[in-house]
Amino acid sequence: MISFDTNILIYAADNNAGARHVAAHQLISGAIGRNVGLTEQSLVEFFHAATRKAKLSVADAISTVRGYRSYFSLLLPHATIVEDVLSLLARHRMSAWDARLIAVCAANGCEVLFSEDLQDNTVYSGVHVLNPFNRTNAQKIAELLP
Repeated sequence: MISFDTNILIYAADNNAGARHVAAHQLISGAIGRNVGLTEQSLVEFFHAATRKAKLSVADAISTVRGYRSYFSLLLPHATIVEDVLSLLARHRMSAWDARLIAVCAANGCEVLFSEDLQDNTVYSGVHVLNPFNRTNAQKIAELLP
C-alpha cells in the first residue's frame, strides 16, 4: 500500500505551487484505482492547511477531502498507536506528528509514504519514505505507479 503525506495533498490542490503542483497532481491522479490509503491525520491536516495557507474555501476543502475519500482507503490508528509513536520517537529524531503518521501507515501495511518533509529514502518501521520531487526517485515512482 502507498500513502501521501499532507504536503503532497496540499501541493496537488495549490494551483500556485508551480512544478510541485503539477507533479503532486499527476502523482495523486496516477494513484487512483491503486492500493492507496490516506491517514485521517493527513486529511484533517490538509483541510486545516488548505483553508488557511492555500486559501481554499471551506466548501472547496470539504469537497477535496471527500474526493480523496472516494478514491482512497482511510487509514486509521490502531489500539497500539501510543506505544508505536513512542517507539518511533525513541529510535528516530522526528516530530510526534510525523511519528504518528508513520505509525498509522505501518499499522495499516503501508510500504511507501510519499513525503517532502521526512527524510527521503529512509525506512521507518517498514515504511519507505520517498520524496516525489527528488528526480532521483523517478524510476522508483514509475515502478510503484506505472
